[in-house]
Amino acid sequence: CITCCGFCPIDPSTYKLTTSHLRVNKVQHTRCGPIPLCCFGATHLSNNIDLSKVDDVDVTGTPAPCLQRVCCCANGKDVVEVDSRFDKEGKVYLTLAQGDGERVTNLILNQVEEAQKMDRGF
Repeated sequence: CITCCGFCPIDPSTYKLTTSHLRVNKVQHTRCGPIPLCCFGATHLSNNIDLSKVDDVDVTGTPAPCLQRVCCCANGKDVVEVDSRFDKEGKVYLTLAQGDGERVTNLILNQVEEAQKMDRGF
């Protein structure tokens, strides 16, 4: 089991949307190939994105692999891609549970519109 039978749970990445920024706290686990080794620590990266500088927000839905759906009743995931013209890292990807991507994309786009209005002085 990836989490050592639940003794080493996987820390989720977190996302916080404010009126002018999107804060992304990513957790990158130590890996051995494709397997995350949760008991060996993780790196925490923080990125603040100025919403007035966001160009595009897209969502892509990815279904769970067939074997996981059949054996484990696994759900897919939605990946929200935030493209900012002034961000050093370029695009930022938010991984969410299946079905949440469209709602989060709409929330981000609404805040981007408000932040750009405030930036222009309207």
